[in-house]
Amino acid sequence: MSFKVVYYISLACPTVERSLEMLEKYVELGATSFQIDMPSHDPYGETDFVKACMANALKAHSSYDYYMDVFRTIRRNHPETELSIVVYKDVMDEIGIEKFTDFCNELDFFSVRLAGNDDREEYTRYMRSHGLFTLEGIGYYMPEEHFDFVRGMNTIITLRTKRKTEAPNKGLETWKQRIDYVRAKGISSPILAIADMRSAKDLLSAKEGGADGTIVGNVLMQLWDDEAAFESKFHELQGCAEK
Repeated sequence: MSFKVVYYISLACPTVERSLEMLEKYVELGATSFQIDMPSHDPYGETDFVKACMANALKAHSSYDYYMDVFRTIRRNHPETELSIVVYKDVMDEIGIEKFTDFCNELDFFSVRLAGNDDREEYTRYMRSHGLFTLEGIGYYMPEEHFDFVRGMNTIITLRTKRKTEAPNKGLETWKQRIDYVRAKGISSPILAIADMRSAKDLLSAKEGGADGTIVGNVLMQLWDDEAAFESKFHELQGCAEK
């Protein structure tokens, strides 16, 4: 079974130039799929690490036209690489949903994730109706309304490990149990495992449970200043796509 490893990069960590430099390093080492964010003025769902990256980015460059052009540069340099984008609703509000959707179609993004818990159904339906695939999560406790929201051809599903504060979801604790449950609900969209995907053991557990891939978060970004540790961890994770 093929297994997609998607690497998350914050667009300015700590600068746009550094992020672009590291993206080239990922590609050189064998990465073929990325999820890249645009900085938000209120990234309330992010780690302190990512929040600091976004705040620094917006101090240096406040115009979203600038960040859109950065994505265009990435696409020109890597026309075959799979690119996905993450934005908060405040970013979409500032750019405008029509302009943002046209931009995403222009660059042929694999998926769009509208982050956070804001009311986003209107934006999501607009993007889907214009050919974009949105990345949508099904919560750990599998609420029925999440299944209703993700049904449709233009959706990619994320499932995550449970948070430390959550009690076990009895009968749906393993990746296989939860993925089988999602499939039994008639959801055929690709499923990506997220959250705490930090080691080959984590990735292989999701893969063996039936996930189509994973999104690796900032575990690699925090190693950017240690080249040897970064490359070692990258090869450990990327190896899961090749087994």
